[in-house]
Amino acid sequence: MKKFALALSALLLAGAYHPAQAQEERRKPPSFEEMDANGDGLLTKDELKGRLLDELDLLDSDGDGALSESELPEPPKRRS
Repeated sequence: MKKFALALSALLLAGAYHPAQAQEERRKPPSFEEMDANGDGLLTKDELKGRLLDELDLLDSDGDGALSESELPEPPKRRS
């Protein structure tokens, strides 16, 4: 009986995990509001990571050293 319960538990846990769904959730970019830690409507060097931080000078069209929501590039489209 213990072996049956253990096997059933393993099957239920395996069915609950869906790799494609987990991968899609990881790829979802954060929203502007999530990145704007201090809520001032601008993303500064302290709030940026990765590509946005690397390209801050290129994306900062008004030269204020921060990115507004309108200065952010469109996120890449998801493949269906």
